[in-house]
Amino acid sequence: MNLISKYKHIKHLSFLLALIVSISNISAQQVLTLSDALKIALENNYAIQVAKNDAALSTNNNIPGAAGMLPFVTGTINQDNQVIDTRQKFLSGTENNRDAAKSNNLNANIELGWTIFDGLKMFAIKNRLEELQQIGELKMRSNIEQTFMRVTKAYYDVLLAKQQLASNQDAFKNSENRLVIATEKYKAGKSAKTEMLKAQVDLNTDRAALMRQENNFKNYQSNLNQLLGRDLNVSFTIAEKIPEPKTYKLDDLLNKITGQNTNLMIAKKNQQVSLLSVKEMEAERIPSIQLKSGYNYNRQKSEAGFLQSAQNNGFHYGAGLSINLFNGFDVNKRLQNARLNLKSNELVYKDSLTRLQNQVQHAYNNYLLSIQFIAFEKENEKVAQENFDIANEQYKVGAITSMELRDAQLNLLNSQIRLLNAQYEAQMNETELLKLTGELVKL
Repeated sequence: MNLISKYKHIKHLSFLLALIVSISNISAQQVLTLSDALKIALENNYAIQVAKNDAALSTNNNIPGAAGMLPFVTGTINQDNQVIDTRQKFLSGTENNRDAAKSNNLNANIELGWTIFDGLKMFAIKNRLEELQQIGELKMRSNIEQTFMRVTKAYYDVLLAKQQLASNQDAFKNSENRLVIATEKYKAGKSAKTEMLKAQVDLNTDRAALMRQENNFKNYQSNLNQLLGRDLNVSFTIAEKIPEPKTYKLDDLLNKITGQNTNLMIAKKNQQVSLLSVKEMEAERIPSIQLKSGYNYNRQKSEAGFLQSAQNNGFHYGAGLSINLFNGFDVNKRLQNARLNLKSNELVYKDSLTRLQNQVQHAYNNYLLSIQFIAFEKENEKVAQENFDIANEQYKVGAITSMELRDAQLNLLNSQIRLLNAQYEAQMNETELLKLTGELVKL
């Protein structure tokens, strides 16, 4: 294959590659925004659905009956049948002898009991169930935040891959143009064949990088679809660019922690649950009062014995008072443990608060640094673009070698990728700040 044929073959491959990319973009009709992605994840993500079920369980457990506030009613019925042989001899001398004598006994009753006072223990239990329900809801929110973090990262992974793909496409086009110029120079006898061969090698290198980046882009799309709980091959596109960094004040971020950070709110709720557990233990030292009532029905029939039949039925009612006088100091032991648990949860809350403040401080510093990198890389990209434009013109007139042009081309590509990475890191640092301050779920 001569050089001209090779060049035509390369042009055909370039056109085919561009056509494939164009068809792929046309077929991807759905434009997905970050807000849309978060909404879809909220409905479809499997981890969020499990978290919703867990929260529903804690809601179901929070009922007055579970706290002992409501009366209980039980009903029982028993039927006992016997077949017996009877030998009876009375003092009067008479006898009553029966074989296979049948007897049956039917007993039915319904009982109602109600503890109307237990030292306010039932109210402490009910309040504890309220706190546990809210903890369940907060854990669901924490799971949503974690999923939103993953979705946001996956979304910007796709966006970053898309923008890097555009940079690789530009680099590929620049290498194509360089090969055209090198081929024309070689044909005109103005440069050696090695210049054209180097241009072809670099074009192949850029083509391989472009193919690899296209594959990365598809894989990142698949990752996002998986988090959204939908078919992995759903086609979509992202039209927007990575948004510009926003301005935050550290004091405002720190002030939002105590009232909005999910993990800190859970720690506070655990502290309240421990306090209510102490009240439950203390209530066991106070007498409790129960009311009770019921209805009994009893019927007996017998073919032998003193009674042929008997029937009793009627109501009963009353009240009772009970107090724990001594149970081997079990209440004292459990009360001491409850107080120690309360103290531990108080310390956990304080530790969680200081750690979160430290995390916010670090995330804020990282965010500021990434913003500085964005400004720096924007300026660097502008310089690299200008350097490449000059080098490209110089190469056309033979003022520089192809290696010098290649260096300028790679410098431009690397500066573009560094800028994209700086923007990506800024977005991830901002997302971390939003999560720590409880703002992420508001998106």
